[in-house]
Amino acid sequence: MGWAWHKRTVAAQGATGVTGRFHNQLEARLAKRFEEAGVDYRWQFPLGPYVYDFLLPDRVLVEVHGTYWHADPRAYEGKTLTPNQRRNCLRDVDKKLSAAERGYRLKVVWEADLTRRGATLADLLGQEPG
Repeated sequence: MGWAWHKRTVAAQGATGVTGRFHNQLEARLAKRFEEAGVDYRWQFPLGPYVYDFLLPDRVLVEVHGTYWHADPRAYEGKTLTPNQRRNCLRDVDKKLSAAERGYRLKVVWEADLTRRGATLADLLGQEPG
């Protein structure tokens, strides 16, 4: 399920009025980077009780986190979080533990890094993409 699949899904949803999980702009941006780099991936991978944003080779899961909704610690350290931010942060920890229990590694790509000019895919994933 790559970038072309995403574009077809969005077009079909618009044409039919049938809605489903709409991939957010940050996910779409990262999917496009995967496509451009020739990275094999699957978008929206269900595993246990969760759906992860991306599955990469070698059992690597990738979650794209927005600065506000997931309270990027670089921007929110020492600040009071909203109830939604606290809930999302707790869920993020649960998702990471759930992935690890099933033998997957979870990488988080933050909005600030994804939108930073000059950030490479290897920078975003903390390794060479595979």
